[in-house]
Formats: sequence, C-alpha cells, structure tokens
Amino acid sequence: MPVFLCYKTEKMRKSRIIVFSLLTFSWLIMLSGCNSKSPTTGTLTIQVIDYMTNTPVTGQLVYIASSYQNLKNHIWINSLYTDAGGKVFFNSLAPIITFYDTERWENYGAMQVYAGIDQTAILFVNTPAGPKK
Repeated sequence: MPVFLCYKTEKMRKSRIIVFSLLTFSWLIMLSGCNSKSPTTGTLTIQVIDYMTNTPVTGQLVYIASSYQNLKNHIWINSLYTDAGGKVFFNSLAPIITFYDTERWENYGAMQVYAGIDQTAILFVNTPAGPKK
C-alpha cells in the first residue's frame, strides 16, 4: 500500500473519531434538557403593612383560602405568622386564586397563583378587628 494512502486513512480515522465524539456530546447536551420536569406549584409571599404608619405588621397570623366563602368560614389552606419584616412565605401552592386575611384586621386580598412563579402581594391593613373565631 502506498504511503500517502496509509496517511490519508489514518487521518480519516482520527477525523471520524473527532466528529463522532462531537456529535455524541452535542446530542447529550441537547437531550439533557428533555428530562427537566415542568413545575406544578407556585409560591406566594404576603407582606402586611399598616396603612396609617406605613410600617410592617409583625407577629400577625395570616391565612390563605381557596375562595372568599372559605376565608370567611375559616376553611383555610394554610396559616403562618409574619416575620420581623411583616412577611409570610407560602410555598408549594396549587395554581388557583387564593384569598388572604389576617387575624386582627378586617382587610383582605386575593392573588392568582401560577405554577413555577414566585409572587409577592402587599396587604395594607387599616381596619382593626377582634380575633377570628
């Protein structure tokens, strides 16, 4: 076999290995994104602010419900106390409209929760009330 044919054959073999390796890695990179799961829940952060003083309301019990009727009938999805910044964080919420209220204020609000989206709502409170039953 002539020397130039051996050289070309060896060079072609190396280039095939390189091309095959590049194709393999590119397919692995492209297919790695196919295994990601789409999110099914969202999060909601609620900050409670006193309307008169414009300060955060700390230590306040905040509840969320799936409807206004459930909110008023005390059928809640979850309830948490506000932190030092007047915030509560509800995670893993189904994509629904949530209604939220506090223990010592008559003001309430509503927010649509979307899957995979972190949302924030501000509840300005100005009408004091007694504790919920």
